[in-house]
Amino acid sequence: MKILLTAIGKRVELIKHLKTKFTVVGADCSELNPARYFVDKFCLIPRVNEDDYIPSLLRICKEEKIDCLIPLLENEFPILDSARDEFKRNGTTLILSDGAILDICKDKKKTSEFFEKYSIPSPISYKEEEYANQSALKFPVIVKPADGMGSANVFCCNDSEDLKHALKKVSNPIVQEKIDGTEYTMDVLSDMSGNVIYAVARERIEVINGEVNKSRVVLDDGIIKLSKDVMEALNKEGSAVGPFTLQCFKKEDGLLCMLEINPRFGGGVPLSFAAGADYAGALSDILEGRKPEVNEIKEITMLRYTESVFV
Repeated sequence: MKILLTAIGKRVELIKHLKTKFTVVGADCSELNPARYFVDKFCLIPRVNEDDYIPSLLRICKEEKIDCLIPLLENEFPILDSARDEFKRNGTTLILSDGAILDICKDKKKTSEFFEKYSIPSPISYKEEEYANQSALKFPVIVKPADGMGSANVFCCNDSEDLKHALKKVSNPIVQEKIDGTEYTMDVLSDMSGNVIYAVARERIEVINGEVNKSRVVLDDGIIKLSKDVMEALNKEGSAVGPFTLQCFKKEDGLLCMLEINPRFGGGVPLSFAAGADYAGALSDILEGRKPEVNEIKEITMLRYTESVFV
């Protein structure tokens, strides 16, 4: 079977894993990316905001007889979701959650409202009138863009002066209580009906510029249950399918607190692959109408380093 990945950039380990079951076609708007040297075929495409973006992907899917398309860049998700039926007519399955789920995940204010609606433990999010006059605020708080990605423009504020400074720097801010504890990422893969196939918890030991550099898999039943509870709730709002990355904190008292939901592969997902989560095999089974076999997950640690491609 053939899979098309967009915005491949430097997702070399992901590509290597998927190649165990798929012929991988990679697309990117730049020829200067290392991952192109690891796919079975590379296609240069326009940027997501250019008119020929969708038509170019449809051409690739038709010419290459692509079975499924998985986008890797969040900016692509809404436009691809709107063209889902066009890809289906081409015989290509878009493995991406629907618009309702994308909307919840993209806007951190809506994510917070979603957590509250389903009684999922999460940080307190302050309303604008509360942080504007600071009457109901309890410091320290975290200020970040409601539509931001990664760790860009995230501020920890210990007092009112810090808060004023942060609010000047961040557009469309969300202000939340600061949670202390151990941070975990949960790699989740769901089938096309929203059923969870894999849910793997990874402790984030070291993070550099938003990218996990050192991480370990932990067999924590509480974190796995929380992952499945979140996914079950999401499927009440829409169709939550394919890869997800969830983030939570575990406090010193053992209580869990959800932070974010991202409907995509996480940067550290190769650790989950190494721990036994055979995403490639599961995706292949799903597309061919078989029930995926689920492997046992083992505890394992990942230490990353940089490697270069010379062209």
